[in-house]
Amino acid sequence: MLRRFAEPRFRSIILKTLIVILGVLGQILTFGRSGFRSAENLFYYTNISNILVILLAFVLLAREARAIRDGREAQHPPLLHTLRFILASGILLTFTVFNLLLLPSLPKSYLLSLNNLLVHNLVPLMACADFVLFDQSEKGKLKAAQGLVLPALYLLFFLALTVFSFRFRTGAAPYFFMDYEKNSIFAIGDGKLGVFWWILLLVALQLVLSRLLLGLRKIRDR
Repeated sequence: MLRRFAEPRFRSIILKTLIVILGVLGQILTFGRSGFRSAENLFYYTNISNILVILLAFVLLAREARAIRDGREAQHPPLLHTLRFILASGILLTFTVFNLLLLPSLPKSYLLSLNNLLVHNLVPLMACADFVLFDQSEKGKLKAAQGLVLPALYLLFFLALTVFSFRFRTGAAPYFFMDYEKNSIFAIGDGKLGVFWWILLLVALQLVLSRLLLGLRKIRDR
C-alpha cells in the first residue's frame, strides 16, 4: 500500500487534493474577512488566479479518478496541458509580485495570517510544483509567451472595469502599480513610475517566471 502511494500518479493526486482543499480554505478566509458581503474580492488577480487553479486541479482530479476506475493512465488533451502551464505561470506571478512589491507595505498581523499564507504563498507554490513534477505535455509544445495569457486577460478585465467607472476600496486600481490616477500612465520621476512602465516590467518578469517553470520541468526530465 505504501509503495503504491509512492508512485508519481498517487503523489500527483495527493498534491492536487491539497491544492483544492487549501485553495478553497484560502478563499473562504479571504471572503470571510468582509463577512462574505463583498464581491470585490472576485476582481483581484490574486483571487482570480487562485480560483482558476482550484478549478483546474479539481478537473484533473476528476479525470484521474475516471482513469483509475477504468484501469488506465489518464490522458489529458493538449489544451488542458497548455491551460495548466498558463495558470501555473500566472499564479507564480501572484507569489512573486506579492513578496517583492506588496509585502513591505502590509502589517505583520496579515503577513502571518493563514489567509495570506495560503492565497499568496502555499497554493501558488503547490500549483507550480504540480506542473513541474507531474505535467506530461509534449516537449517543445509549451512556450514562455503563453505565460502572459492570464495577466493579459486580467489587464483587459481591469480596463473594462475602468470603462464602467468601477472603484476599488483602495482607489482606482486594485494594486498601486496599476493606479493610473496616482502614478499617471507614462510618468517617470518625482517618486512615480507610470502604469505603462510597470506593465513592461511585469511582462518581463512574467516571461522570466515562465521560463523558470519550463526550465525546472526540463531538469526533471533529464
